[in-house]
Amino acid sequence: MQRRYTILVTGRVQRVGFRGFARLIANRHGVFGYAENLSDGSVRIVAEGEEEGLARFCEDLKAEDEPLIRIDSISVTESACEGTFDHFEPHFGDFQKEMFHRSELGLEYLKEMIKLQKRSLKMQEEMVSALRDMKKESKKRREVLERVIEAIHTQGVG
Repeated sequence: MQRRYTILVTGRVQRVGFRGFARLIANRHGVFGYAENLSDGSVRIVAEGEEEGLARFCEDLKAEDEPLIRIDSISVTESACEGTFDHFEPHFGDFQKEMFHRSELGLEYLKEMIKLQKRSLKMQEEMVSALRDMKKESKKRREVLERVIEAIHTQGVG
């Protein structure tokens, strides 16, 4: 049976590609409608389709494998299907403003990646240093053991 869901999604769902993500999963499940940002930071989705497809769509909206998206809540209001959509599309605001915000966000993510990379390199350098120290200590212990074995061997032969 065809239904219409009005879905309100909260969390980190703006300027992280969530509307485009919603379009991808809507297409996967045969769901039509739109997704739009709201001024309070949430996203409203109006979706129409078969109940089973809508249920899978809502489940996939949790975006559990998406690294930038964080879902805090999904609330669904059901109503009768109006049949007004023939595809799913993200609704965007002012193009220039959207691009500015996305560019700013991209720069912030790039900065975080650089910080993480620097920390990772420092940890790798510390690990390499520790391994070198372990190698030196291992070499010293091996030399001691070789001398002990040689001494035992010499005493046993004589």
